[in-house]
Amino acid sequence: MIPAVWAPYILSAARVIFGFLIVRHGMEQVLGYPEASPAPPASYAGLVEWLSFPAGLLIMAGLFTRKVSLALAGMYIALAFVGPFQRGLLTHRNGADPIVLSAFFFLYLAAAGGGAWSLDRRRNPTAERAADVAWEPHALALLRVVAGLLFVMHGLEKLFAIGGAGRITRSILTVRGFAGYLETTGGPLIALGFLTRPLAFILAGQMAVAYFTSWAPRGFWESFAEAGMEASVLFCYLYLFLSSRGAGPYSLDGARRAWRAVDRRRVPLPADG
Repeated sequence: MIPAVWAPYILSAARVIFGFLIVRHGMEQVLGYPEASPAPPASYAGLVEWLSFPAGLLIMAGLFTRKVSLALAGMYIALAFVGPFQRGLLTHRNGADPIVLSAFFFLYLAAAGGGAWSLDRRRNPTAERAADVAWEPHALALLRVVAGLLFVMHGLEKLFAIGGAGRITRSILTVRGFAGYLETTGGPLIALGFLTRPLAFILAGQMAVAYFTSWAPRGFWESFAEAGMEASVLFCYLYLFLSSRGAGPYSLDGARRAWRAVDRRRVPLPADG
C-alpha cells in the first residue's frame, strides 16, 4: 500500500503516461509514425487524433490541465460510441478499454488538476494545491467504478471465455489463470471500493508483470500498438494512484470509516446506581 502523501506525485506520473499514449495516437495521424493511423483524416477518429497530438503534450506538461482534460474527456467518450461500441459492447473485445479509461481519467483531471509535478502548479501554486472539493471526490468515485468494471471483463474472458475468443484457463497455478482470478475478484472489489488501497497495489503489480512479460519484449513502440497492450499500462498507473489516494466516496471503505467514526463518538451510558 502506497502512503497517501504520495498521491499528488503518482497522479502526475499517471498524467504523463496517459498524455504520452494519446500523443502516440496523434503521431500516427500527424507524422505517420511509428505507423500510419488506420483512421481517415476526415473522420471523427482522425480529428480526435489530430487534436490529441497538441493536447497530449499539454497534458504531459501539466499546462492548462483542467480545461484540456475536460475537452479530451468529452472527445474520448464520443469516440467510444462512434468507434469501438459500433463493433459491440464488450470493451475487452472491441478495443474500447484505453479509450473509456482515458475518458474518465481525464474527467478526473478536470476536477483534480495536474498533481504535484505540473506547469500549472508552478504558474499558480495556491490554486493547484487545492483540488476542486465539490467535484474531485465524485470524479474519483466514478473513475474507480469504471476501472473496476472494465477490469473484471478481462478475468471473465480468461475464466469463462466471455467475449468469444478467449482461451479458458482456470488453473490458479498458471500465469493466465492466476491473472483471471485476480481480475474477476479484483474488478468488482475495486468498483465497490472495498480494500481499495492494498488491492489496487496488487493489481498494479499484476499489470506491470503483464506488460513487461508479454508486451515490452516486442520493442518500445510496438508494446503499445494494440488496445490490450495500452490498457495494461493505463491500468497499472491508475491502480498505483488509487493505492495512494484511496477509494473516495460511494465506497465500502468510506462506509467502514464512517461507521468507525460514529463508534468513536458514542458516549457510554452511565452505570446503574
